[in-house]
Amino acid sequence: MIKPDWNIFRSKLPDNPQFHFEWICYLLFCNEHGKNTGIFRYKNQSSIETDPIAIDEIVIEWQAKFDDTALSDHKADMLEMLEKATRDYPGINKIYFYTN
Repeated sequence: MIKPDWNIFRSKLPDNPQFHFEWICYLLFCNEHGKNTGIFRYKNQSSIETDPIAIDEIVIEWQAKFDDTALSDHKADMLEMLEKATRDYPGINKIYFYTN
């Protein structure tokens, strides 16, 4: 496995590294959960990236964050995202976080 260098990632995709990071995370999430045709994602979901998916009794969602600062600096934002996601999508019982 190759360890990513986020500075190189930013330099290769300078126009919008957050967008490209989210796209890579979307592909990883779809691949991990066998969603070969993708997941609906082109509406403004509150605090989540795509529509939730259901696998057996588990309703799963994901969130991607590409930041220049430590994850701990965004604790309040993460807690707010969790509150909104559970409020707006009460069936969700598992959330994947992708961060750089």
